[in-house]
Amino acid sequence: MDGSIATTTPTSLARDAAARLGWSIEVLDDCGYLFELRRPDGARKVLIGGRSALNDAVAARLAEDKHYAGVLMAREGLAVPRTARCMAEAHLLGQRYPTHAGYAPAHALAEACGYPLVVKPNALSHGRGVVLVEDETELEAAIDECWELGPIALAQERIEGTDFRFDFLDGDYLLGYERRPIRVVGDGASTIGALIGALDPRFATEQALLSSWRVAEVFAANDWRWDGVLAAGEVLDLDSPIRNLNAGCTATLLPAIGDALRAHCLRAARALGLRHFGVDLKLPSLAADPADAVFIEINASPLLVSIARLGHHEAAVAAEARVLRATLP
Repeated sequence: MDGSIATTTPTSLARDAAARLGWSIEVLDDCGYLFELRRPDGARKVLIGGRSALNDAVAARLAEDKHYAGVLMAREGLAVPRTARCMAEAHLLGQRYPTHAGYAPAHALAEACGYPLVVKPNALSHGRGVVLVEDETELEAAIDECWELGPIALAQERIEGTDFRFDFLDGDYLLGYERRPIRVVGDGASTIGALIGALDPRFATEQALLSSWRVAEVFAANDWRWDGVLAAGEVLDLDSPIRNLNAGCTATLLPAIGDALRAHCLRAARALGLRHFGVDLKLPSLAADPADAVFIEINASPLLVSIARLGHHEAAVAAEARVLRATLP
């Protein structure tokens, strides 16, 4: 299978990894999300899409709650952003814990940290609902939008540094990447679409790129067109303070990291009791002291699909095969 194609899914990646092991999968629903992993000796296990089966229910639940995960990582001595939890006043949680309800916790954080702040839902993934706000009006509007997605919104101080994602399995590094903005330089002949598609194969079509509302807004503001041509030396830069591979940024694969950084990240796993996990963190650089890392989030079911779509299908399949072998030992 060509790993650069946009149709790579958690199930298709699992199928490729299973074949590498001499195993197979059987899809059990018409959407292709539910499947059974099978070994030739008859051992089998039902899996759901990209959901890891290696973490127990409590550890997985803790990782899904960004506030709880931050509390536990801080308790382990890891640096995390200062955070305010804002419960919707109309929700049962807000009624039960009124001191944590409404905008007041976020206003207190803004007074302590200043702007800008990052606002995000407490329990969603893929960058959904995550925005940077510059003042009180934007802060309250962003919290309102988060409450439409769930009962708890988080406001956090903005952390400077380079964005990294590292995935681990049972103490071993699987793979990771450095998130980078989409940035291309015109040559006076190539279309914008061709330049961006050459940089990141996930964005080989206009629809794929502009499906991110952040990218669509920047394109509209600059009057850029997919079939337009940049003058020689003209720069198109889609940098954003919120970087996520599902929201219009690209990445550089990191096949290995240093032992000290690996050990530092494993402290986050111990804090939550995770075997299979990914951490999003900020560091000045990959060569910086791991103690300077600020842990933004932790994920109990790290997906390898984006890495495969970036053109690193072989690395993604090899990592997925390790996960499947641990899932059905």
